[in-house]
Amino acid sequence: MLAIVLERTRTLDRQIAARNALEIAASLLVLAGFAFAAWHAPSGLEKLGMGMVAASGVWIAFYVWRRGTGPSTPDRASDLQSYESNLLQNYDHQIRLLKSVKYWYLLPPYSGLVVAWIGRGIRVGWAHLSWADYLNLAVFTIVFGIVWILNEVKGVRYLERLKREIPK
Repeated sequence: MLAIVLERTRTLDRQIAARNALEIAASLLVLAGFAFAAWHAPSGLEKLGMGMVAASGVWIAFYVWRRGTGPSTPDRASDLQSYESNLLQNYDHQIRLLKSVKYWYLLPPYSGLVVAWIGRGIRVGWAHLSWADYLNLAVFTIVFGIVWILNEVKGVRYLERLKREIPK
């Protein structure tokens, strides 16, 4: 039993470490790309929006670095109950993290994109926005919605299933 729980703990820890590294790297790319876009944006509101997205890259990297992992693995000499408790706590932590993704992961960059989109509307005039401008708004809204659903529905269900499968 202990061997199964140890393997599940190691597997979850590896998955979390890989996810965190990927998220931090992606956040730093967002920072670089949107800082460049903010620097070259044609209007103040567009600069602000792109700057908000760039800043959200820093925020997400920091959040994942600080909050992305759950409780530390118990000492090797610990008993089965300690490892099971730790694994359950880690699953609960990851579930809470995914359930709150809309606030710390999606809302900051989405709000920046909306501000930049509004800035474009003001700059070119609302009557002169093309179908491509509206399509752009629809696409990034749909993408953010899909990421939200994947995290809060699929990701949470997956972790809850793994949690239920812990041998008792």
